[in-house]
Amino acid sequence: MTSQKDMQNTLEKSLHTLEEICENTRAIRRVVNRILDYLHEHEPVSRDDEHIPDEIRWEDLDNNDDMFL
Repeated sequence: MTSQKDMQNTLEKSLHTLEEICENTRAIRRVVNRILDYLHEHEPVSRDDEHIPDEIRWEDLDNNDDMFL
């Protein structure tokens, strides 16, 4: 059986870890809020309707596919 002192140490370590997690979560939330505020303040840049940076056409993949060579 674990002693009372070991149990107390384990509980203290757990509470300390939980406090660190809470502090880190608050810090992350602050950074995300700053980023969202920054993005909200600036107008979006007009984009060309034909070009979507995160989209790759199938033709481009077929023409440049050297994975199997």
